[in-house]
Amino acid sequence: MDTEIYRLKIVLVLTIGFALAGLLGYLSLRMRLSPLLGYLLAGYVIGPYSPGFVTEIDVSEQLAEIGVIMMMFGVGLHFKLEDLSNVKMIAIPGAIGQTLGATIVATFLMYYLGWPLQTGIILGLAIGVASTVVLVRVLSDFHLLHTLHGKISVGWLIVEDILTVIMLILLPVIATLSKNGNFSFKESFYPIVIALSKFALLTILVFTIGKKLVIYLLSAIEKTKSKELFTVAILALTFGIATASALVFGASIAMGAFMAGMIIGQSEVKHLAFKHAAPLRNAFVVTFFLSVGTLFNPSAMWEFFPLFISILGIILIIKPLVAFLIAIAFKQSLYTATVVGLALAQVGEFSFILAEEAMRLKLLPDEGYDVIVAAALISIAINPLLFKLIETPLPDEHEGEEQFDH
Repeated sequence: MDTEIYRLKIVLVLTIGFALAGLLGYLSLRMRLSPLLGYLLAGYVIGPYSPGFVTEIDVSEQLAEIGVIMMMFGVGLHFKLEDLSNVKMIAIPGAIGQTLGATIVATFLMYYLGWPLQTGIILGLAIGVASTVVLVRVLSDFHLLHTLHGKISVGWLIVEDILTVIMLILLPVIATLSKNGNFSFKESFYPIVIALSKFALLTILVFTIGKKLVIYLLSAIEKTKSKELFTVAILALTFGIATASALVFGASIAMGAFMAGMIIGQSEVKHLAFKHAAPLRNAFVVTFFLSVGTLFNPSAMWEFFPLFISILGIILIIKPLVAFLIAIAFKQSLYTATVVGLALAQVGEFSFILAEEAMRLKLLPDEGYDVIVAAALISIAINPLLFKLIETPLPDEHEGEEQFDH
C-alpha cells in the first residue's frame, strides 16, 4: 500500500508540475524571458517552501538525478570543439580569466563571512559558469547568435563548461581530503593526479573501444528502422556509460552522461540521435528545473542576505565587468564586449549540477545551495531585460562572418 501511495505521489507531482511548467513557461516566453524561469517557478509552486500542494524532497531529488543524466547527455551531444576553434584566442583566456576572477572574489567574500576556503572556491566556480540554454535563447531572440558577438559568447561558454567538467572530476577527491582534514597541496597532489589519471584512462577507453562499440550498435539498430528501438538504445547507452563511469572509474554520473553524449554526437548516426533524443532531453530538462525549483527557498534571500547579495553581485556585476574588460583588452569593439559581458551575466544548469554534487559530498551547506538557486532564478529573469538596455540593431550577419573568419 505504501508503495502504491508513493507511486501516486510521483505521478501527481509530474502531472501538476508539467502542467504548471507549460503554463508558466509559455507566459515567460510571451514576456520575452527564458522559459527556464517558468520551469523554476513551477517547481517552487509545488515545492515545500510554497503554500498549497507540496511534494516531498526525496521525490524531487530522484527526479533531479534522472534529469541531470539526460541533460548532461544533451550537453555532450551538442558539444562541438569546432565552435571554439575560430574564437579560441579570446574565448580561452577570457573564460579562464572571468572564472578565475569570479572565484577569487567569491572565495574572499565567503572567507570574510566565515566559510571554509574550499567551500568559497567551489561556490565561486559554480556561479562562474553561465547557462547554455539561457545564453542561446537570449542571443537568438536578439538575432545575435550567428554573429561575431554570439560566436565569441558561445566559444567562451564552451571553455567554461570544460572547466566545470574538470571540477566535477576533482570534487570527490576534494571531499575525501576535506573529510580527512588533509586539504593541503602536499597531501592533495597525489589523489588529484590519480583522479585525473583515472579520468584520462576512462576517456581513452570511451573514445576508442567505447566509441567503436557505440557506433556499431547504433548503426545496426538504425538499419531496423525502428524509432522506438533506437531511442531505447540511446537511453541504455547513456545510463550504462554514466553508471560504469561512476562505479569503475569514480567519475560522477553527470560526467559519464556527458561523455556518452559526446560519443553519440560524433557518430555517423548523430543526426538520428539529435532527432530522437531531443524530445527526451527536453522532457528531462523540464524535469530537472522543476526539481531545482522545488528547492527554491525565498526566505534564504533575507535569512542569508549578505551571502545572497554577494553572490548576486558577482553574477550581475563582477562576471560581466571582467568579461567586458577582457574583451576590450583583446581589441574587440565596445559593442562586442558589451554583448559578451551581458550574455554571461547569469547562471543555470551547470551551476546547479556542480552545487548539487558539492552538497551531496558535504562540501557545500544547504544555505549555499538555496542562495545559488535564488540568485540563478533572479539572474535568468533579469538577463533578457539587460539586453534591452543596450542598442541591439540587427547586425549584418555577413559582416559578422567576415570579422569572425579574419
